[in-house]
Amino acid sequence: MKAFRFLAVVLLVLVLLPPAARSAAEEHGEAGHESGGSGFIWKVVNFAVLFGAMFFFLRKPLGAMLAKRVDVVREVLEDARQDREKAEAKLAEAQARAAALENEASRLKEQAAVEGREETKRIRALAVRETERIKTLASQEVAFQLQAGIRDLKEYTAELAAGLAEERIKKRLTQSDQSDLIDRSIERLKEIREA
Repeated sequence: MKAFRFLAVVLLVLVLLPPAARSAAEEHGEAGHESGGSGFIWKVVNFAVLFGAMFFFLRKPLGAMLAKRVDVVREVLEDARQDREKAEAKLAEAQARAAALENEASRLKEQAAVEGREETKRIRALAVRETERIKTLASQEVAFQLQAGIRDLKEYTAELAAGLAEERIKKRLTQSDQSDLIDRSIERLKEIREA
């Protein structure tokens, strides 16, 4: 808004100044040449008009270009935020699975203890050995399930990461980049063969 007011004032000065300058020059008998002060004023006015016009005409294209750049940066930040949210969701899922495995381990240990007490009532000597065996089996089962769960989670995470990486590489890798990679690989193979 300030720029528009400034441009309006400059145009008003341009419209009103030439007749006033001509009439003043005619009164002093200087119709054919300008004095040093008025030449400077005209240069300043020309400068102001030039840059006012440049501002007026270039403001929208430059603004659009900057807005587009801001949109690109905003999209990149949004993609990063979404990737972070996905990773956090996977982490929460992994933590939930680990908690479930711990609960299962606790449940199995409690069950083994109950069975051990029942066996103690029947046969004391056999109950001690049976309880230890059940606890060992339960611990091994929990450890096995935990390792299997972690392995499954790692495989899933690796597949997801590989898929995301493949998508990003496909988006960013141009035909010329592929040609360059092939050429470099051929050069390396030649060097290895020569060595």
